[in-house]
Amino acid sequence: MVERVPPEVEAKYTKYLKIRETLEAIVRERSVVEANLAEVEGVLKALESLPDDVEIYKAMGFVMVRSTKQDVKKELENRKEDLEIKLKLLREQEKSLRSELERLESELRRMLGGAGAGGAPRGGA
Repeated sequence: MVERVPPEVEAKYTKYLKIRETLEAIVRERSVVEANLAEVEGVLKALESLPDDVEIYKAMGFVMVRSTKQDVKKELENRKEDLEIKLKLLREQEKSLRSELERLESELRRMLGGAGAGGAPRGGA
C-alpha cells in the first residue's frame, strides 16, 4: 500500500522548491554583479595611473567615442556605486531566502516525523 503525502506537506515542499530556485537565481545574479564590480574597480585603478590630459575612448554601442579621463572616471564611479547598492540588496535577499529555506526544511522534517531519508532534500546554492 502506497502512502499519500498530505496536501500541506506537498504545498510546503513546492514552496521550498520555488524558494530554492529563486535563491539559485539570486546567487547567479550576485556572481555577475560581483564580476562587473571587480571589472569597474580594475578600470578605475588603471585610470589612476594615467595622466589627466590623456585621450580615452569608450565604447558606445558599435562606436568608439573620445572622452576625458574625468568623465570616464565619474561614469565608472557612478556605475560602481550602483553595483555596490545592487550587490548589497542581493546579499540581503540571499540571506533572507537561505533563512526561509532552513525554516521550511525544518518544518518539512518535522511534518514528516523527522524521517531522514524521506525528508526534504538538502539543497542550496
